[in-house]
Amino acid sequence: MRHLLDRRGRPVGRRARSILLVCLIALVIFVLFETVAPLLISTVLVRDRMETAVERWIGQDVTIGGAPTLRFWPKARITLSDVTIRRDDEQKRTIGHVSELSAAFDLFGALIGRPIFKDFRLREPKIFVTRQADGTLDWSDAGLLAHAVADVRPSGNGQSLSVSYDAPIGEIRVHDGSVEINQAPEGTVTRIEGISGRVRWPHLSEGASLTGEAVVAGRKVSAEISSSQPLLLFSGRSSNTNGTIRSDLFNAQFSGIVNLAEHGFLSGNAELSTVDLPELMTWFGIDFPAADHMKALSLQAKLITSADAVRFEGLSLDINDVHATGILDLALKPNAQPRLTGTLALNRIDFSPLLAEIAPRLLDENDPAGQFRNRFDLDLRLSAQNAALGPFGLSEVAIGVMNIGAQSRVDILDSDFEGGRLTGRIGTIKEGDAGGVAARLSVHGADFATIIQRLGLQGPLPAGKGSFELAMDVARPLTAVAWRKAKGSFHFTADGGVLPGVDLANIRQLAAQKPYFSLDDAKGTGGFEFNSIDIAATLANGSADITQGRIVGASDTISLSGIVPYINSSLALSATIDRPGSDARGGNTPIAPATFFIGGSWPDPVIWPLHQNVPKLGD
Repeated sequence: MRHLLDRRGRPVGRRARSILLVCLIALVIFVLFETVAPLLISTVLVRDRMETAVERWIGQDVTIGGAPTLRFWPKARITLSDVTIRRDDEQKRTIGHVSELSAAFDLFGALIGRPIFKDFRLREPKIFVTRQADGTLDWSDAGLLAHAVADVRPSGNGQSLSVSYDAPIGEIRVHDGSVEINQAPEGTVTRIEGISGRVRWPHLSEGASLTGEAVVAGRKVSAEISSSQPLLLFSGRSSNTNGTIRSDLFNAQFSGIVNLAEHGFLSGNAELSTVDLPELMTWFGIDFPAADHMKALSLQAKLITSADAVRFEGLSLDINDVHATGILDLALKPNAQPRLTGTLALNRIDFSPLLAEIAPRLLDENDPAGQFRNRFDLDLRLSAQNAALGPFGLSEVAIGVMNIGAQSRVDILDSDFEGGRLTGRIGTIKEGDAGGVAARLSVHGADFATIIQRLGLQGPLPAGKGSFELAMDVARPLTAVAWRKAKGSFHFTADGGVLPGVDLANIRQLAAQKPYFSLDDAKGTGGFEFNSIDIAATLANGSADITQGRIVGASDTISLSGIVPYINSSLALSATIDRPGSDARGGNTPIAPATFFIGGSWPDPVIWPLHQNVPKLGD
């Protein structure tokens, strides 16, 4: 027939005839490849060349346990099974095994006995790597790849190689592989399993990119990494690298310079975020007790590195609901502890975890927080718009945190506090064999009515604007005995205010009627309004010894002396109420001074007029 006919008897069009002709030619080529190519190309020769090529690449002994297979459509490809790689030394240690290795090759090269292999496929590869102390990878110290790593030179943003080492690679696909990294000289082992992905690397002199996933410490991690200088990266030198790593626990991105030397560093733009920082630290194998008070974390910064330091410039940090910006420097000098210094501005801060976990070393050295602090030196300056200190709120706070050697402290350099100012310090001191802790607190012009209310204190305490100074030294370890033996002093002053529930007229009346009575019995509806208060005491052995006690009202003055054993809330005070005689312009009626012993316990003390028999302190 002159024309092909379709099933209805109509001639087939020119386009259809062309399609049929192409399919027929492709079928003929496939048949020719599958029947003729095996006759022209020696399987043994390609296998031997493949084995030689692998040995040439890595410079180690390679043995192939399984029989090779060849296929020629759509590309010529050889597949080897049970491939084992051993060190080329006396021990013959196994450093790699591949269940199945295949590679594409050119037919013309195979016909003349010199096939060139590329586009590799690896199924279930197992690699065993030793990372030396200087950052180099001791997996292969010979062969084409090792020679290329030794020969590579930076070239702008790329790398350059001698022509003799610039071999083609193409694409490498990995399925279900694993890598075991032994860190010398510590001997710690890291295993990465379930590796599947793709590496695109046209030639050794060019850039490379990796896309894949793996299981690290029980968690699936995906990665997209590219480098314009991959050989420089393998050699332990600086390399232009971009990467993104993700898991269900964190996301990390980086664009800049990467160095895998002894103190590997990054220099460029970095981002890290996690929804569970304690779990992330545990997954990384890092003992970081302070992370227990944190949850979500997000960090963005430009990393700038030198030989022994890393700077976090333009840092933006979010921890839980706290946002901070600033700059940090991490020094990594030889034979010295890492030191973190810098300045951060925060929207808010809570002092409780700061005091408990960062500084000072208040607890025993075996405490996990103390062990963490022993591994880091800190010298930080913090500022916060708002801060929490127990039940109190502070604003416009300036803070210093220092933890260097055996010395550690937290300073509140300045803050707005209850209508006044607050400064303070808690830090280590040299006190006895184990050292001690020194606490200093200074409050000026604050509303003590509000302070007393927030602390939940009971009893007739002064309500008004006042100032308070506290100094206390405690020996370590901080046991109950150490607190009882704490030494220090305090000083409280106020200009104007009221002692709620203190009615001097009722006290004088009951003193004339009863041998003793409680302060609550003499309680009035108002209080004793004072013009000034000045009370000072020394602290020792669990008691406050009043060295100065004077409360001056409009008509009456109260003088106090004695001790307050604060460890059991008891009292042993002498009080005198005095009303000076009136002058020519006054109208006060002179009243004889009244002296009392104040005992019992706070907040409901018992008062004995001193013309009565005074009980012993033990009673």
